[in-house]
Amino acid sequence: MIFEMMGEKFDKNAPIAMQSDVFPRFIINCRDGRTIFKENDTLEFELIIFDNLTELFIQYIYVFETIGQSGLGPEKARYELLSVSDGKGNIIYKNTLLTGNAPVSDIREYISSRLDYCLNNRKNISRMTLLSSVMLNSDCKNGNKKVFFFSAEAFSYSIRERLSRLNVLEKEDEEKLNELLSDKRIINGINMKLTKIDYYIQNEQKTVTFPRFKGYIVFDIERINSYLDYFFACEKLCIGQNILLGFGRYVMG
Repeated sequence: MIFEMMGEKFDKNAPIAMQSDVFPRFIINCRDGRTIFKENDTLEFELIIFDNLTELFIQYIYVFETIGQSGLGPEKARYELLSVSDGKGNIIYKNTLLTGNAPVSDIREYISSRLDYCLNNRKNISRMTLLSSVMLNSDCKNGNKKVFFFSAEAFSYSIRERLSRLNVLEKEDEEKLNELLSDKRIINGINMKLTKIDYYIQNEQKTVTFPRFKGYIVFDIERINSYLDYFFACEKLCIGQNILLGFGRYVMG
């Protein structure tokens, strides 16, 4: 189950922070920036499961409950899983009882709804804002080398790599994404800062530093118009390296 969740490159014996090229088949989104909690504090997060892993929904709940009972972090802090709700706010799990089914949706529905929302609300769909740190994948000919500048090529490669690892591309999609990768003029402007973020690895008692991009990009809408489906899809899927650390989130419009 672990390797199905994490992908074939996951090493259970290595710290997650050191596994930048793992492409998980789930995403955990959490906007709560706290690192210290006291008794009776609550924490909300979003869990997105891809592909046939939706069949393992109840196992995910079991994992979160088990971790809560055994303790989380160096202090072994215990917690209680209060409830699980679907995207519409309907409670589907509470008080150890499953009261509904795991919600399943098609990424095409998400793409369509996002595009409609942006158009109806006159959002600038040529603009992409980074919601979390982003560290792009490098061009395939350079291996997994870290990227220290935000380029059209590195961005396009990261989009293609993420979708390819999830096995959601048809031949036509691959051809279109190869065209995107070859177009070096899709970006009109960049307002981006390259900063850094530190992560402490408890087992090795050391701190590692990662580069990260923050800011926004303005694309040439005429050049990216036929690729918008892929851009909107990766809003949900995240792109680049260190996705397990919460990297790679952005929003169009």
